[in-house]
Amino acid sequence: MKKIFEWAAGLAGAMMIALVVVPAHAQLMLAHEGHHSGDCAIKSGAFPVSFSAYEKPKGELPPTHAYCDHVPETGELYFTVDLTDPESREIPIAMRLVMEGHGEGGHEIMSIPAKPYPSGSITFTVNLEELGQYALLLETEKDGKMTPAVRIPVHVGGGGGHDGHGGGIGMTEIALIVGVAGVAAFFLLRRRTSAKMS
Repeated sequence: MKKIFEWAAGLAGAMMIALVVVPAHAQLMLAHEGHHSGDCAIKSGAFPVSFSAYEKPKGELPPTHAYCDHVPETGELYFTVDLTDPESREIPIAMRLVMEGHGEGGHEIMSIPAKPYPSGSITFTVNLEELGQYALLLETEKDGKMTPAVRIPVHVGGGGGHDGHGGGIGMTEIALIVGVAGVAAFFLLRRRTSAKMS
């Protein structure tokens, strides 16, 4: 029993250290893999992609809840786009995030110049300060100019909680469960040891 407790306590400690030590980008990718779902697939453009948005948590915690096309609150967000078609990883792709409803083409919030993404994974951070309808436009060159190839709609505001992927369990929840189990095992073992000595 003592060896089991030591193993559980060691595992809990390692998980908590990993949450602090692992860089935020790597934690984001782990959370992204843990929440990957067909619900975020965009197949209406020139090539298929998967998209997720994550709220930046307070402190050093990794992001845990992914959203597809609706983010409940404004603030700093992580966006990830997976290029699911291998051919799309070889062509330069530019990105523009626009807020819709501000004239033709919308109000541009940010842009990233065209470049290929051979890994198939695009990750960036953006701070959205206004509620409303946004669109992330992936653009490719056509007839000498950049034109939208994929449009990813993102609505911000209106609450909704952490249900972008059906309320799945993320890395932080797993670490907390393991940590609580380790602490509970510690006190249980200590209590039994004290009772035997009495």
